[in-house]
Amino acid sequence: MTTTLLIPGLLCDAFVWEPTLKRLGGDVQVADLSTQDSIADMAADCLALAEWPLAVAGHSMGARVAMEMARQEPERIVRLALLDTGIHPLRDGELEKREQAILLGYDEGMEALAERWLPGMVWEGNLGNESLMQGLKQMVLRCDADLHARQIRALMGRPDAAAYLSEIPCPTLLVVGRQDKWSPVSQHEDMLALLPDARLEIVENAGHFAPVEQADTVAGLLADFLYSERTQVVNKPVALDLIPETPLLDRARKHLGYEMNKMANSLSRPENRAAFKSDEATYLDRFALTDDQRKAVLARDWE
Repeated sequence: MTTTLLIPGLLCDAFVWEPTLKRLGGDVQVADLSTQDSIADMAADCLALAEWPLAVAGHSMGARVAMEMARQEPERIVRLALLDTGIHPLRDGELEKREQAILLGYDEGMEALAERWLPGMVWEGNLGNESLMQGLKQMVLRCDADLHARQIRALMGRPDAAAYLSEIPCPTLLVVGRQDKWSPVSQHEDMLALLPDARLEIVENAGHFAPVEQADTVAGLLADFLYSERTQVVNKPVALDLIPETPLLDRARKHLGYEMNKMANSLSRPENRAAFKSDEATYLDRFALTDDQRKAVLARDWE
């Protein structure tokens, strides 16, 4: 069994994922990042939401949390979607600007913060969309200044994701609004160059809040990716020299072997061996094994 987890960003909640939730079925959860004060703690709490594999989509700060999840427990993440985000560490002058934002929330209130922050987060053509802008404003007003301060300080202490991005093995989808000024297309192109198995989708007429600015497009991309049996690398074409009557070790076969290897390698830990011995079938639910693979493990059929 695989759980799908959607992770919202700074001052965000399930509102940004409503169009996607309508398209997805099965076991889907929306993470709560309202109490933690570090990206690492946010990631650990998200990983604790389920015992089995996770297909994860994160938006903005939530995507940084998703990357940290893949760093902490790479064997648990089977698919990773990163939307309108970045990997750079703290930049010069950023600390002062972030502290000013915290003070604005305390001194003038969350409504003043929303009025200052939101217009630059969407495509200019969407500023006149009253339903969208009111929805975003109400989302911000569901937060308070303390929550805002915790999340901002988590971002100020964020890890340098560029240092480990090349080690994330799972298929990854990058999505960004063409008009995202906060996390521009160029940042996602940098991420694409580092990830070993990724593709980039640029959404037209959308800014930083692409999941709600172009809801149908983004929801469709996520539904197809998170629930697809495999994700191909489209930015790194490979010329194939096929040998007649020789099976090709393509990405689908590699993925099947990867899941089986994850299961086998997990048994190197004493606690996992104990869990396997206690209930083999339930333990195997942690991994995206095929029915044939499950039967082979349970029957000890290794041929």
